[in-house]
Amino acid sequence: MVYVPALPNRPENPRRKPLAPLPEELSGPVREFVTALRRMHGELGLSLKELEGRLPASRSSLSRYLRGQSLPDERLLIQWGKLSFTAEDRLPELVTLLHRATEAEAAAAAPGGTVPERPGAAAPPPREEPPRDRPSRRRTRLALAAAGTVVVIAGATAGVIALQSSGDDGSTGGAAGSSPLGDARITVYNAEQSCRHKRVRECSLGLAEDPYVAYRPSNIVGRAWHDDVLHADCRIANGVTVTDEAGGHSSMWFRVSKGGKRMWVPGIRIRQDQVQYSTLPNCPD
Repeated sequence: MVYVPALPNRPENPRRKPLAPLPEELSGPVREFVTALRRMHGELGLSLKELEGRLPASRSSLSRYLRGQSLPDERLLIQWGKLSFTAEDRLPELVTLLHRATEAEAAAAAPGGTVPERPGAAAPPPREEPPRDRPSRRRTRLALAAAGTVVVIAGATAGVIALQSSGDDGSTGGAAGSSPLGDARITVYNAEQSCRHKRVRECSLGLAEDPYVAYRPSNIVGRAWHDDVLHADCRIANGVTVTDEAGGHSSMWFRVSKGGKRMWVPGIRIRQDQVQYSTLPNCPD
């Protein structure tokens, strides 16, 4: 019998460098997402150089994502996960973790929030103490701020009285209310390039009545086209998952007002930079 020497055991990818441990200051939803992202990345067995050739991102950007120094957008995360057959089933969970991490960063960056320290990020410049020899200017600013607060409160009170006298019940569904939770302009995005300059029904994107019901013709109550601008007042992250023509999918939905009615647009149908950096509040149950 012919002797065939066995190959010695060796790692699948000897060029791949192990990831450094996450820093202790990285915590909360951001740490949870980065930990899950690292687990998915570890299953791929690819170096950052190899990954750079398969994803629309540079090695430095991918390295920042894996170290928790920045967050990827949802479309890139989906492309990343689809490189692994075992990770694709966990993509909805990864997307949810990304949404939570993004919301945590947005909340921390809001006025009064504490921005978590990012490893490798530059320290903020020291705050300058106000000059002590100008008390009159400080008192003037406080007086102006107090006057502005009185005006805002008076305007808000007049608005409440007007709403009560108009008989609006402030319901969250059906006709659009006059006091939304937030106010943001969002831009419709069509993944099909051939449809981006056509305003025909075949190229329209459906607006749903209920984000928790299957995204089917029976649930479509309005339509929009690529680059249309809609006004949104809140969002949810646990609606039905919608997949676009490019294979991207998301369970995030935005509540919009169109033609005097409230409708819902899937997050995957919105420009991804607006989805990622949205500061709209969560919609009430």
